[in-house]
This record gives sequence, C-alpha cells and structure tokens, in this order.
Amino acid sequence: MIGEALAARVRRTIDRHRMLAVGDTVVVGVSGGPDSTALLYLLAEVRASLRLSLHAAHFNHRLRPDADDDTGFVVSMSRALGVSCHHGAGDTRPHAARLHLSVEDAGRRLRYAFFASVARKVGAQAVATGHTRDDQAETVLMRFFRGTGLRGLGGIPPVRTLDGVRVIRPLLDVRRAELEAYLRGAAVTWREDPTNRDLAILRNRLRLVALPAIEGYNPNIHNTLARMAELLRDEADALDELAAPRVAGVLEGNTGVVRIGRAAFARLPVALERRALREAVRRVRGNIDSLGFVHLEGARRLLLEGGDGAFAELPGGVRVTIVSGGAEISAQAHGDGAAAPEYRLDVPGSVVAPEFGIMLSAVEVTGPDAATRGFAPDAGDIMVEVSRAGRSLILRGPRPGDRFAPYGMRGQTKKLSDYLSEAKIPRHERRFVPVLTTAGGEILWIVGVRVAESARIGADAGRLVKVIARKLRA
Repeated sequence: MIGEALAARVRRTIDRHRMLAVGDTVVVGVSGGPDSTALLYLLAEVRASLRLSLHAAHFNHRLRPDADDDTGFVVSMSRALGVSCHHGAGDTRPHAARLHLSVEDAGRRLRYAFFASVARKVGAQAVATGHTRDDQAETVLMRFFRGTGLRGLGGIPPVRTLDGVRVIRPLLDVRRAELEAYLRGAAVTWREDPTNRDLAILRNRLRLVALPAIEGYNPNIHNTLARMAELLRDEADALDELAAPRVAGVLEGNTGVVRIGRAAFARLPVALERRALREAVRRVRGNIDSLGFVHLEGARRLLLEGGDGAFAELPGGVRVTIVSGGAEISAQAHGDGAAAPEYRLDVPGSVVAPEFGIMLSAVEVTGPDAATRGFAPDAGDIMVEVSRAGRSLILRGPRPGDRFAPYGMRGQTKKLSDYLSEAKIPRHERRFVPVLTTAGGEILWIVGVRVAESARIGADAGRLVKVIARKLRA
C-alpha cells in the first residue's frame, strides 16, 4: 500500500504543477542513489495512467573509482523496468578547474547538459530529477548562509526551463526517509555515494549537522523551509511580471550584444536596475548561472559611474563595456587567449563538452552500407575503423602546428589554421572548433565541418565505430 499511496502523492504533485501531459516522453535523471531510484520506480508506476514514455539518463562524473558500477546498476535497473537507458560521462574535476567552479557546480552543469541533450535526442517534453523536500530545505538554508535575494530563497522550483527543455521535480513534496522506506518495502536496492557523508561539503554539513540541530527548535523545519520557499517564489514571480515592462524598456537587443542606456537605467529603482542587468546577461548567455550579488553590484556601479571604455568581466564569459551613453553587455569567446579543453571519448561511450556546445557518442556498428556514410562536410556523424579508433578518442580544440588532409585529398595536407580561415570561421571562434583525434594525436574529424582522409575506411574494413555529434543547444 505504501507504494500506491506514494505514487498517488507524486501524481498529485505532477498534476498540481502541470508537470506532464498525457502521452509525454520523459527523460529521468538517475544516479543510482535512493532518490533517483525511487523516482524511476514511481514514474514507472504512474506511466500507464499518463501513457508516458520513459527514458533513464545516467551521467558518470568520473569522480570515484567505482563510478562505472553505478552505470551498470542503472542500466540493469532500467532494463528490469522496461525503460530505455542512456549513459554518458565527463571529466568533472578538469572541467571545474578550467572554469574556476566547485566540483559540485561543474558536475551539475555537465549532468544537466547531458540530460538536455538526451531529451532533444528522444524528443522528450521533460527531464525529471529526484529532488526531495529534504533537498529543498538544504538548498534554502545553504543559500541563506551564502547570501542571496528573493529568487534564491525560493529554492528549487518544481518546474523550470533549461536549454529549451522543461525540468520537473515530482518528488519535492516527499521526504527522503519516505522514499527509502518505499524502496525497502518493495525490496529495491540502491547505490550509496560515500561523498554524501563528506563534511567538507557545505550541503552535507547542513544535512547531517545543522538541520538535525534546528529540528530541536522546530521539528517541522523541512516543511517550514519548503513552504517559505514556495511563498517567496510566488512573490518573485509577481514582481518579475510587474517589473518586466520597465526592464524591457531599457534594453536593446536580444542576442550577441545587449545595450543599456545610462539615463533610462538610472531612473529605475535599484532593484529593477539589478533585474535589468540579470535579463541582459540572460539574453547574451542563455542563463544567469553563477551570477552573484557582487557581480551585479559591480556592473551596476560601473554602468552608473564608469567612463567610456571601462569594462567588467562577469561569470560565463560576459563583458560589460561602457560606451557613449550607456553600456554594452556581450558574450566573449571564453576569454581572450583561453585554451580549449580536452576530453576523452571512450569507445563505446559518450562525453559532454559544454565549451564546444556538443555531446559526442561512440558506438560500434555493423552493416554493408556503414562505410559509405558520414563524409558530407556538415556531417553529424562519421565512421572510423575500430583498429584506428582504439579504446578511446580525444576531443579538443585546434593547436599550433595542426595539419590534416581533408577527405578526398590523398597525400595533401593543410594547416588546420588555414583550412578554418578558408572555411570562413571567424578568428575569435576558431579556438573552440571541436577536433576529434586518435589517442596518438592523428586528426580524424573537424567535428561538423570536415572529415579527414585519415578516417577513410578500407575496402576490407572489419568492425567500425560510429561517432555521433549532437548540439547541446537547439
């Protein structure tokens, strides 16, 4: 009965927030932990009544030696439930170091980029994640300690949009202990992540130390914080709606570069000045992740007081530059002189590369027509002999001295820099043109641009690897 009762509560949450419609395709983010495992099982219980098509998505952050075991667990569980499973991986620590992020933030970005790419691949209307009422309380408290505004204290929204995909949280009204009781009652196991007990991580200290102490004053603190978050989200939504016309009135442009007139900006209340800057950043970058008060306040003071030519750098490669009569907010190419990152693509396997805006997947294929596919200049996939691909490939940006022979030019190599120039790719974008090479450094593919002669498949080719590129943003 506990399963039926809990599934009914989850269905009520889905209906109350209009998370799903009958017949929707849903990508379910599954780590293998108790929350996401319970989410997959509970959505499987309601799938018939909503006629849902479910796809599990698991992302390996490569943070623990046993992380591959998590992948195997999720694949087996999905198969048992009759759910398609998609899995990918990314090197989280190097990604965090490159972008000056915490490992937790870097992992979240890679994970959600993967979920969104899977959603686009399968035509899903939503991505479901296993956030619980406990996660909500921890998030609100964490943001309070770090400092935030009204929107931040609103915590985790039940529904949000990410890269054009709807992200839903069907478990926000359920406590973590209830989910574990549900799984034990159904004799379902789950994976434990030992990093969840690491007190060096703020969220863990709040969950294991602070919240149990606060329960001594308010045993209902999780529900109290969740209710407060809901109220503040409603307040923030109302203020955003009321402020939208005045904010839009000081902004010119929607993508690339947004201009703000100084005189009109100065007439806004301070709270709307900050909203205008947030909206400008969202327009040029697509999101406002990592944009904190200190960044907004610095940009606001610069816009009001800075002289022509003065500028400020904001997170995510956004620059605010003072020009005559106001400011221009523009997206930079990952910073001047920045080096493109490098990723390892296992064969078979997948990798998410946000800097390049793509996800690559490698799968072994067979079939008589396979060798003839993939050589158009704008190809979204290529074929490579297994003997050449090896166990892993490298995805990186162009490097000084790179040379390759474009497909069809046997024995004639060109400088990669010359080829990109002839292809009319702007100079400031060339550092982030994705290049796929063998582990030994031989260029196989300028991804989405041109296949190399080195990827040619011989007449007597045996096993083949298909490498597929998918854009992370629509």
